[in-house]
Amino acid sequence: MKTITHSSSHKGTMLNLAQMNMIIHISLGILLVAGITFISQSAHAGIAGHVQFVNGSVQATNSAGQTRNLHKGDAVHESDTVTTSKNASVQFKMRDGGMIAVRPDSQLKFDSFVFMGKEDGTEKSFFSLLKGGFRAITGLIGQQNKPNYRITTVASTIGIRGTDHEVYVVVPGSELAATVPVGTYDKVNVGATVMTTSQGTVNVLPNQMGFAAANDQMPLLQPVNLNLFTVVPAPTPQAPTSPAQAGQTEATRDSAVVDRAVQEQNTAPESMMPKSPTLIPIIQDQGAGAPPKVF
Repeated sequence: MKTITHSSSHKGTMLNLAQMNMIIHISLGILLVAGITFISQSAHAGIAGHVQFVNGSVQATNSAGQTRNLHKGDAVHESDTVTTSKNASVQFKMRDGGMIAVRPDSQLKFDSFVFMGKEDGTEKSFFSLLKGGFRAITGLIGQQNKPNYRITTVASTIGIRGTDHEVYVVVPGSELAATVPVGTYDKVNVGATVMTTSQGTVNVLPNQMGFAAANDQMPLLQPVNLNLFTVVPAPTPQAPTSPAQAGQTEATRDSAVVDRAVQEQNTAPESMMPKSPTLIPIIQDQGAGAPPKVF
């Protein structure tokens, strides 16, 4: 009887050890997966977007003061300040699907970018434009939670309402300061923006331009400044080539086109957008033999 009792006790001990080993292995597996997931999310969380196109010398400086040259495919991170040289430009595809195209001789800081794949209230996209200009086509961030998208300049803060817009900061001592007033300019192509200073707020609609000379001055709507924003000729009227075309009643525009948005020369009408505007993402790849065109 003693032998039988000893044998049963021994088998029970072995069974307990096997169960403990199984539990330990399962726990270690769960911790390993959780650790890998956390590391992956942490690494991904700091990335705001990636370079789609770059032309000329473009650099990014992180919060530690380390500077690197940017190339196609490189990541841009939270706290990076992107600087373009006088004849350079760069376009980013943001993680929320948005587009950012930085113009020559500009400095744009990616203050904060948080996006976990959906709008859950934690997402945010905050930028500071120090000088020069950029164009933005917003992505998912800001569609539902408008305050979660913001652009800050020395003169104003700009919020969005689902937008394709352009911002330009003219700083004292720059070449442009000799021809246009110093301050922040915001032109809307599609959607709307809200331009705010300590003195008040102005809503900027399509084909309008907001201007803030300083944070202690009221922002104003002004005629679009053609020294800052690209203008191309309007399409010329063509004779109908078939009876079907001759019967069409679509009117030909007698206005200029500013970055694919209709804009009368030196005026800012309240509503002149075509019913079906064609807005292609900011640039097209021109192939290996030619640099990409941003504006």
